[in-house]
Amino acid sequence: MKRWRGWLLWGMLFWLIASLWPMKAGMVYAGQTAGAITFVSDEKIEGWATAPGVGDGKGNSIVFFKIRIQLKGQNGTAVSYRAEAVEVQPDRNGEKKYTFSLDMRGKWPSAPEATANYEIVVDAYRVLGDGREEVYFSFPEPSYEYTRKTEASTAKLDFSLSFSQPEYAKPPDGDAQGRLDVTLIPQGVVPAPVRPPVDVVFVMDVSGSMTWAKLESAKAALRSAVDYFKAHLHPNDRFALIPFSDSVRNIVPFGDQPNVAAQLEKIRTVGDSLTAGGGTNYSAALSLAQSYFNDPARKKYVIFLTDGMPTTLNATEMITYREIQRILLFYYYTGEKVTAALPLTYELYTNGTSGIRFTDKRGFSRLFTSDGWDYVNDADVPLGRSDYPFSYGSIEKKIRSHAINVAKTLGMNNITLYSIGFGTNNEIDMNYLQMLSATAGGEAKQGTAQNLTELFQRFSQMSTDPTLTGTIRIPLASFGGNATITENGQVWLDEGKQNAYISFSIPYEVGKPAPAPVTIPVPISFKQKGTYTFTAELTYRDVYGQLQPAVTKTAMVTVKDEVPPFFEGTAALNGISRKVDDLVKNGADDGDSNRFRAEYSFKPAGYVGAASGVMTQIALIQPLPDGITALPGENVTIYSQNGARYAKITFPNRTIDYSQLGKISLSAQLVMQAEWAMDRVQLPAATVEFTDSRYGKRTSTLEPPLERITMKVRLADFPNLYYEGDYRGLVSKWEASSSLLGITAHPNDYGLLPLPVRAMQYDSNNDGILLVTYNNGQTVRVALKPQLSIITESGMTENGAVITEAPTVKMVGRVAGEGVKYEYQVVRNGEVSDWQPLASPYMISISADGEYTVAVRSVGGLTRGDGTTKVTFRYRKLIRHLALGDYKETMNVGEVQTILAAIEPADATNKTLAWESSDSAIASIDQNGTVTAKQPGMVTITVRATDGSNVQASATITVIDPYVPLERMEFRRPVLYMKVGERLDAAPELRFVPANASDRTLRSVTSSDSRFVDVVQENGRWYLEAVDVGYATVTATANARTPDGRPIQASVWVFVQPREDEGGNGNSGGRW
Repeated sequence: MKRWRGWLLWGMLFWLIASLWPMKAGMVYAGQTAGAITFVSDEKIEGWATAPGVGDGKGNSIVFFKIRIQLKGQNGTAVSYRAEAVEVQPDRNGEKKYTFSLDMRGKWPSAPEATANYEIVVDAYRVLGDGREEVYFSFPEPSYEYTRKTEASTAKLDFSLSFSQPEYAKPPDGDAQGRLDVTLIPQGVVPAPVRPPVDVVFVMDVSGSMTWAKLESAKAALRSAVDYFKAHLHPNDRFALIPFSDSVRNIVPFGDQPNVAAQLEKIRTVGDSLTAGGGTNYSAALSLAQSYFNDPARKKYVIFLTDGMPTTLNATEMITYREIQRILLFYYYTGEKVTAALPLTYELYTNGTSGIRFTDKRGFSRLFTSDGWDYVNDADVPLGRSDYPFSYGSIEKKIRSHAINVAKTLGMNNITLYSIGFGTNNEIDMNYLQMLSATAGGEAKQGTAQNLTELFQRFSQMSTDPTLTGTIRIPLASFGGNATITENGQVWLDEGKQNAYISFSIPYEVGKPAPAPVTIPVPISFKQKGTYTFTAELTYRDVYGQLQPAVTKTAMVTVKDEVPPFFEGTAALNGISRKVDDLVKNGADDGDSNRFRAEYSFKPAGYVGAASGVMTQIALIQPLPDGITALPGENVTIYSQNGARYAKITFPNRTIDYSQLGKISLSAQLVMQAEWAMDRVQLPAATVEFTDSRYGKRTSTLEPPLERITMKVRLADFPNLYYEGDYRGLVSKWEASSSLLGITAHPNDYGLLPLPVRAMQYDSNNDGILLVTYNNGQTVRVALKPQLSIITESGMTENGAVITEAPTVKMVGRVAGEGVKYEYQVVRNGEVSDWQPLASPYMISISADGEYTVAVRSVGGLTRGDGTTKVTFRYRKLIRHLALGDYKETMNVGEVQTILAAIEPADATNKTLAWESSDSAIASIDQNGTVTAKQPGMVTITVRATDGSNVQASATITVIDPYVPLERMEFRRPVLYMKVGERLDAAPELRFVPANASDRTLRSVTSSDSRFVDVVQENGRWYLEAVDVGYATVTATANARTPDGRPIQASVWVFVQPREDEGGNGNSGGRW
């Protein structure tokens, strides 16, 4: 028995364990997460994920998904997109389930082949208690694979090589001056996002001139760049930070942290901790940055911030110094001079002098100053004269030249340099900084506290664009010094001056036509006459970072004694109220802020010897790029030809004699206007048409302007904010202090188009709507506040309405921008709820009646003001159905019953009902539902709702009168006693059996002796009258008869007695 009980206990234990053990695949238990991609097509990716719903669930709620996609096996091709988490009904208790759907149109990473294999991984994100977002878990494992046909990028680069004139004249006493125009011609398109890994090094000036305010602005700008890259990172990106003054310090090198996000966070942290002090050593910082780039296939960028010009240089060079010796505390010259290659530090001082620091062969610290003194071991008093002459200018040139050489190295290694000069024109030489940047294929911008963050964002964005980068090389060695090129802001020479280089970086926009051609003028001097053939070699890397085959072009020019006259000159662009690379269109209004002047200066040139002639009918023709218009002016004509637009300036009555060649100059000016947002647009080279008296009609091409046209569209918002639309069609939100508050992205679901923005306005009827007009004239409505609608079964309802159907408040317009979050609050009959998060599908259902105000507010993105939108309504919950309770469908005459009506819903606003009878003569009903049957017949009892819903219910009742036969009747007393003169109603004295007999009426009442008892009928009733003292038998006969037809009768003795005041004597005739 005991053994049996033991086996039973073991069996029960086994059953318990087996019932609790998660045997089924995919079962969710405490702490488990799961997810799957369920559908992938060229247009869409869908899937789901679950998380355990333990506790209050805050830490286990999935708030969004990030879908990562890359070409299989190619780590350099990843893109990622955010998708909202939509909570749905879970499959099991104890878990939360979420779904996602991502529109993939235009989002697949570009691939070089016709068919591409993609790997897809989904990261589920949650929000921690401190508000930080983190990856909760990722799925699937292994990654989901998808194959699709692709449109490979066709972006490529060609170029042309031509001289401004086919011939140049060499004057007898000088060199011939010519110009070689190198035009880069981008071709093809980038149909889908291309995002190879990038290397970016932030080089930040923290020298002593960086005031506290400047340094704080720089830190804020660096943080904005970090945020941008964190939002657009590639898992194989590399980032570094090099703060510098007279040396580099607090460096964050590549690979300092285990992943890209952590690396960027480290850069943010170190950047926030920086302090200022020391000199400005460009070369050390840029050289260190250059040393970090060790992967030739990567896109490589340096974002360089400085608030001053370089003042320090470290270099190992030859120096000659007077040898010194020390005895006790005294130093003296030995009389010997030493020349050696030593590490030198060149310095520029604010008092206008310069110095060279070094440690001599005997270990003494030396400082030579430009005023001729020699300081030993940091002494305050010089030991003597250095006998090593140099000047402030020579040291400044050396420091600057060395930095230029470093920039050349950057350019040769395909490293693009973007520079920001953070200071005034007295503090920054922007021409030098532009030359430094252009040498490495980049550009320089002047920064202020107001635009510094914007510039960091701009350069950060440019580093992630699909870009063609490379160089043009022009060999010079074959000319033996007879043809030379002078360095300028766009062309630079190698150390031996044997090659001229042009570095470039040409960004593409996804899905848009190729960028416009760019012309780089190269000035050339010719020392000898003859025919020269120039060769140029183009090398570049495509948008994937792959090196392309070199392209070579040639151009020929002749230099001789005489050439026909021509015009040569330049154009310069100057903004009217803003710099031409920082134009702003305010809202939809044109004005000085989006206008600029094209200022032309040109002169007649050529050498014709003793020949005579004149140049007449001179006109300057300026081609106008898309988005640029010329304003009418004196002698200015605007016209179109073959689909292109031109502005023409004429010089009426102007004649130039050959004798004036090279001696006079002409000037002209056009006022131009940028119509829509644009970025780094080059104004094409202008031409000069003229008629030569000897050579006929001729044309010369002027040098195109160096300046690039950039414009944004801004719309101010109270108190110190503005929205900014750009050439990509995107809109961002800024604080006037240049703090970036919100961004948008392509592709998007909030309506922005990938076209340049032309104008922006607020909707006059809705301050939460931004009207964005694009260059094609199309205007889109973009939400700045949540757009709400009140929806019922019948459709949309106006705000403030009285509603009688269950309403749902739905967000029909989401606020534009990335990372927007929503909350809602409900006020019902004055009771205010707490703010609650609102997520997809962004609907708030209302079930109880009452007066409502529903508010939804947004945070982030382009949210305007407090981001709150409210709708108000009154919900009167109508009766939807009336259900009658059980009732008697047949009633007898005189019967009473109460009918109950059940109201659905039970919490209807107005529960008052109205009852009515179709014939109250048959049956009546009161307002409590009580029915009284009155006479035979059929009646309809109806109950109706009084709240306007017109809901009703009906009951049909039949009233009947059933016949109950009279069996007998009898007088209630065996003897009746009456007094003379008394009158008695007969009916009450009778008892009918049964009492509910249907017919209880009398046919007749008779007396056996009317002398004593008489019978009188009045008004249908029978009365007995006592006539005289005596007796008689009274017989009552009913109207009803027995079933066999016999009458039903009852008899009673009636004795008449005298009145109190009378005596009586009887007789045998019925008296006694």
